[in-house]
Amino acid sequence: MKRGNDLELNLVPGSHAPLYLQVAEAITEAILQGRLHPGMALPSVRVMSERLSVTVNTILAALRELQSQGWLTSQERCGFFVTGTHPTEAGHPSENKPDPPGFDLPAHLRPVTSTANVAMDLSDGCGDARLAPFQALGRAYQRGLRLKGAQLMGTRDPLGLSRLREALANHLGSHRSLSVDPDRILILRSTSMAVTLVAQTLIGSQGGVVAVENPGHPEVWETLRQACTANLRSVPVDLEGVKVDALEAILEEGPLKLLILTPQCHFPTGGRLGTPRRSQVLELSRRYRFPILELDAEHDYLSAPESLAALDPGQVLHVGSLSRIFAPGLRVSYLVVPSALAALLARAKQHLDWQGDPAQEWALSELFLDGEIQRQILRVRKAAGERSEALQDALRHGMGDCLKWRSGAMAFWMEGKGFLSDPLAFNVWVKACQARGMKLRPGRYYQLDGADLAATRLGFTAFTPEELQKAVAMMR
Repeated sequence: MKRGNDLELNLVPGSHAPLYLQVAEAITEAILQGRLHPGMALPSVRVMSERLSVTVNTILAALRELQSQGWLTSQERCGFFVTGTHPTEAGHPSENKPDPPGFDLPAHLRPVTSTANVAMDLSDGCGDARLAPFQALGRAYQRGLRLKGAQLMGTRDPLGLSRLREALANHLGSHRSLSVDPDRILILRSTSMAVTLVAQTLIGSQGGVVAVENPGHPEVWETLRQACTANLRSVPVDLEGVKVDALEAILEEGPLKLLILTPQCHFPTGGRLGTPRRSQVLELSRRYRFPILELDAEHDYLSAPESLAALDPGQVLHVGSLSRIFAPGLRVSYLVVPSALAALLARAKQHLDWQGDPAQEWALSELFLDGEIQRQILRVRKAAGERSEALQDALRHGMGDCLKWRSGAMAFWMEGKGFLSDPLAFNVWVKACQARGMKLRPGRYYQLDGADLAATRLGFTAFTPEELQKAVAMMR
């Protein structure tokens, strides 16, 4: 077997193609120039990685691309070989428009953002449906319907199916140091539903001050405004999380009804609330008697310290999500609350979601008992690590002179540097990305006061390394 170990490969300087495609182009060039002959084995992945100063995953992505095009074939334990055949290519999408209604619409209503020109929604990290365990989930549904079908279709527990709450209580105890009675857990459809329930129950039409992180989560702010009469006050965030002195200044002005935090992985910057500040925030919560709503949807993607709710279950309401480890279409979240609050929130939940989805909840409880949830967590964590690495590789080679970034659990927080440090220039760049089919948000979207910011959030967990490298190439 002849192997091209002496093969010299070079990336084309200034190329705007995705990094893995630049590698693929260098290999096809070697084939076309006769430096690699049909049947010849390529150098090992590690050798090519060292010669080109790119990651092993980028080399593998290039080789898989060339294999799919027909340039290469692979043999287990032997590597990749030149076939000498030529690549082929394939095709694209379509559109639609609705008729207006026969009545006048209120002026305050706003439509959902159009996705007509969106090829890749990079505005947030979400689960990749292609990684979901469909067969295991299908079997779990079948078992539930076969064994308990009539009961599940007629069941109504305002807290959610007890079997799933018990499984979640065990999971939270072993993975988040959160010792919790199942009767303190509510099964919900989304994080927004959790925010709505808490806002309706603790604030309602009487109103009051709600402190939120800034930059922060605009969807949470909008949900609060719709669910109650809230006066939103921003607490600035730095690398260690919310600034405690700014929170104290708000407290000295008057009572606080609620503080909403993302302490494990701050939305949108990916930072973590430092240990000293955790203690300080909890101490303020006890002294001034206000509850904390802890949003922790991304926890399963990282090894984080114990939740705030584990440190003080009497002050903190904890929100988690199973949708993030499966897919956006599987809508399941949960809310852990102090025991005195569970029945009150369950009553409010009945008005939003009378029946729940007992069949889905049974199926998920089966996945917990089978160990499939833990396997899925390991699966998505591994994929997220590879995708984060590929994205950093592409950004370093393609945009390292104009962007700096911080890697979070499911997304990067990207800030402009050089000419993109100017918020105006950064916004122009974001619009250019949007015009090319990539959904990104301008920095002001994450600011409570709408102030310009040369930054954006880029979600990576829903896309393969190859797709992410294509996206970075289109950004340039």
